Amino acid sequence: MIKANKWVIVSAGMLLQLSIGSIYAYSVWINPIHSLNDWDAHQLKLSFSLAICFLGLTAAFMQKFVRKIGPKKAGLLAALFFGIGLMGSGWAIAEKSLPLFYLFYGVISGIGLGFGYITPISVVVKWFPEKPGFAGGLVIMSFAVGSILASRIILPLTQSLGVSQSFYLLGVAYFLIMVVASLCLSLPSSVTSAEDDLKNNSPIPLKELLTDVRFYSLWFMLFLNTTCGIALISIAAPMAKEIIHIDDRQAINFVGFIGFFNGFGRLFWSSISDKIGRWSTFFLFFAIGACCFLVLSQSNTPIVFQLLVFIIISCYGGAFAAMPAFVKDVYGPYKMSSPFGFILIAWSAAAFVGPWLISLTKNYTAIFYLFAGILSFTAIMCLLVKPRLIYRK
Repeated sequence: MIKANKWVIVSAGMLLQLSIGSIYAYSVWINPIHSLNDWDAHQLKLSFSLAICFLGLTAAFMQKFVRKIGPKKAGLLAALFFGIGLMGSGWAIAEKSLPLFYLFYGVISGIGLGFGYITPISVVVKWFPEKPGFAGGLVIMSFAVGSILASRIILPLTQSLGVSQSFYLLGVAYFLIMVVASLCLSLPSSVTSAEDDLKNNSPIPLKELLTDVRFYSLWFMLFLNTTCGIALISIAAPMAKEIIHIDDRQAINFVGFIGFFNGFGRLFWSSISDKIGRWSTFFLFFAIGACCFLVLSQSNTPIVFQLLVFIIISCYGGAFAAMPAFVKDVYGPYKMSSPFGFILIAWSAAAFVGPWLISLTKNYTAIFYLFAGILSFTAIMCLLVKPRLIYRK
């Protein structure tokens, strides 16, 4: 058995996030599945939204159960659900059953995503009390890295093995990686002591959170920032082709760099938040994002356009990485699991709202103005609620 220390724990957390982060490469599956079963892109995108929805719901409503069974068993459940979800998706494709595909990819793998997302984050930040932002960012960065790696291997696998067989192979591979990582997870001894369990680990009831302005503030900060970011990701390739007239190869590279800046932003901004504070970091996300969207509405220069998108995406990823430490600052390290789980429902909601807003118009300029307005409003809200976000050290 590997001796537990904070670097073993963070490495295990990164492996878990690397595995489930493959969900962000879902768009790569769409064409191979469509060519095989003739399910259109709209039908297939629903699976992704369902998976993100069940990620948030699982994180919100199963966090008490996760605390009860401990990180090892929670990680193993994540491996089981995610592995079965992917392998079942391959079976659903072979059977040409869209409802089964929704069930396995959207619901079952989504539950695995929820267990796999909250478990390593809540553990790792407790091992790094001096730099919770950096630790959380390091783990969550792996989520974005996982999407980049998956996007590079999915097409070659489908071309050589077929779509269903690729799902089977990846399901088994991710299951094994997640099992090994889960067995390395543990809480620091100070947290697992009976005294700490009794004094600090009692969860915050939902009814109490629903009367807490701080909870709503954190929820809407993540929701509004994610809505704009996930919408931009969903239209990145066609948007770039229309506005800056890049070809298919350049569009693939553009999307790849979006994945890179999504991951880089998670580590960079979470580390910055340890130095300037979580509130200041989130205010920068909204202010920078609003300015970038305004400039995007007037820019068709390829280099400037792509750079602005990368900055926005770095802030999008950074919010996910800095939020666990923000919740820890506000609620304390031993009570953060409950509010953090419910705050992740914001991600579920944004997965539907962002693409829906995009569908309202084909005018990208109008979309950019809309998102600039949303983020400007969020920045103002952030200023107004600052006195409420009292840190508990």
